[in-house]
Amino acid sequence: MPGARRRVVSAGGVVLRGDPPEVLVVSLRGGRVITLPKGQVEPGERYPETAVREVREETGVEAAALFPLGKVRYYFTVREEGGAVSVGKEVRYFLMAYRGGEPKPQLAEVEAAFFLPAEEALERLSYPNEREILRRALLRFRPQ
Repeated sequence: MPGARRRVVSAGGVVLRGDPPEVLVVSLRGGRVITLPKGQVEPGERYPETAVREVREETGVEAAALFPLGKVRYYFTVREEGGAVSVGKEVRYFLMAYRGGEPKPQLAEVEAAFFLPAEEALERLSYPNEREILRRALLRFRPQ
């Protein structure tokens, strides 16, 4: 159906560890996309719960949500049977404390999961809105 629209709500985490800080990222699509772990909110789930689950599901890392960093919105189009669908996506991000585990891909769409020095991540993250979320996280981060 032409002009179809869909809204998707996700949550994700900025998992930081160390001094100087490193941030947990995932690589998608042959390494062409470096992004923060995130995923769709399940029915009955609160945003921080989603962030914790998605970090674990995508990377194998255990982390605890500390506090919200804000949300980003963006739009894209997907092709489905019957035509193009416009998708409005909102992602709520949380600063997260690293609790354990070594990152490794857990899902088919995740090609790699790893920690990057935060300064390098500010250059390599694929999306400007995620770089801004990382900047916010770094202002609040206190190494443990």
